[in-house]
Amino acid sequence: MEATTQARIRGLTALMEFLDRHPGLVARLLRPLANAPLLSHRLTVLVRACMGATAFEIHDVDRDRGRIGIGGVEEVLFGSKVVHLLHTTLEDRLGDVEAKRALYELGVNLCTWEVSQALAGGRWAPAMLVPLIHHAGILREVRDNPVMRRFFGNVVDRMSRLITDEGGWGHLEFDLSTTPMRVLLSHSQEAAWLGPSDRPVCHLYAGIVAGYTSTLSGERLDAREVACAAMGAPKCVFEVVR
Repeated sequence: MEATTQARIRGLTALMEFLDRHPGLVARLLRPLANAPLLSHRLTVLVRACMGATAFEIHDVDRDRGRIGIGGVEEVLFGSKVVHLLHTTLEDRLGDVEAKRALYELGVNLCTWEVSQALAGGRWAPAMLVPLIHHAGILREVRDNPVMRRFFGNVVDRMSRLITDEGGWGHLEFDLSTTPMRVLLSHSQEAAWLGPSDRPVCHLYAGIVAGYTSTLSGERLDAREVACAAMGAPKCVFEVVR
């Protein structure tokens, strides 16, 4: 990695960590600016998130068309019961094994589309930031370079806050120091609806994790759930493997 790029990453990481240490400053000064009518539409989603704006403040609502989206990516809000119904309906129609495969592939395809749309639209992250977090070899850099690991961790934490925490899916944590990389999920909607169970149940979320990491890295990665809250584990744990 070039020295100038490394210096830029250090500076961005230091800024994000400074904001994390000073929530009062963010709440009193930066959040009002992030939501100011004349400024908010000029800022990218990630910048507004760093300034303290919440997912629902960043969402765009088109009442005339009946549409809602964030950063140019259209969404549909639905009750969490849909997660349960996806499982039960697919199992009734396809059987247990094929239903699991379908849920996993749904998660992969959905997250691949969302991340691709977000990055291509230019409204999620500043243009200078996208090549740093979206390129072949990003996961290798994260594993081997502590500076990149801190930076990437800060970025994905903020993206996850908007998408999962404030989207009602639960809380994600990325353990970027392990091989294979691990993703930890607290308060999984799948585990909540489908537990207790004697086996992992978060097939949709495993696909989401795989789609997210595959799209950022440009290589096909799979995610397998090695611990599940539905089985009594404190958190659901996914391992990301080639």
